[in-house]
Amino acid sequence: MEHTEFVDACKNGTRKIYVTRSKALQAVTNGFLPKRYQFAHIFWSWIWFLSILAGIAIMIFQKWWIGLIFLVCVPGTISAAVKKSAFDFVIEHAIEDPKFYIFAISNGIITIE
Repeated sequence: MEHTEFVDACKNGTRKIYVTRSKALQAVTNGFLPKRYQFAHIFWSWIWFLSILAGIAIMIFQKWWIGLIFLVCVPGTISAAVKKSAFDFVIEHAIEDPKFYIFAISNGIITIE
């Protein structure tokens, strides 16, 4: 599939596009995407880590059950969002850059049905 067809398929939703999450995360962290995507990913990864520490601090310095509820809900939600954003970053950059699209297809990051 040519890049222009891919862009049309993304905009129209005519084809199913799959992104391998682990490979998308590797593409973001290994520098295959522009810095703006890497910085956003690093920022939210740190927020995820700090939310765990915040939950522990709430358990220690406030009521333990509030901290436990925080630990169960917040870090998991942020982690899922970080993984979803890597997926979105790969698709967005593949639409913008034909060279990255070819790279993503050839390395199995993106699969089109």
